[in-house]
Amino acid sequence: MKALLSVFNKAGIVELAKRMTELGIELIATNGTASVISKHDLPVKRVSDFTGVAEMPGGGIKTLHPAVHSAIATGEIGFVVVNLIPIKSLATMDIGGVALIRSAIKNIESTAVVVNPGRYRPVIDEYAAKRALSFRTRLELACEASKYICEYDTKLYRILSDVRSSDVTLHPYR
Repeated sequence: MKALLSVFNKAGIVELAKRMTELGIELIATNGTASVISKHDLPVKRVSDFTGVAEMPGGGIKTLHPAVHSAIATGEIGFVVVNLIPIKSLATMDIGGVALIRSAIKNIESTAVVVNPGRYRPVIDEYAAKRALSFRTRLELACEASKYICEYDTKLYRILSDVRSSDVTLHPYR
């Protein structure tokens, strides 16, 4: 089994990665997350090595790849651990992380999505005890992840609404 780790908030990620490694779970991570994990001498494969495609400059568009989403769909990636870049403008909007979360939710039968660092320990403890997560746990995690995306999308809606109600022209990438 593999776990895909892509977190903006790195709290608890090293301990989770250590436990996953001890349980024989192969780690795949985005560059920033992989850098933190590898500093603790834990084996981790970068997403670019998994997909065969280099990360775009600035870190954008790293997980939007068929190899990633097909591995989630087939259960090859059984854990998707993601928390998003805080959204302050369209330029800071997280696209790949949202897609990972949605992909994991869609594939709830074989994949667990964890968006809250406070859930790392109970999730990995359950997995360690049973070598699986119950459907109930995966459902609770998916509900939490869905709410998380809704809150993120609400912030995006507010940003767009503010622009719509002003005379400002929106050029997020200039």
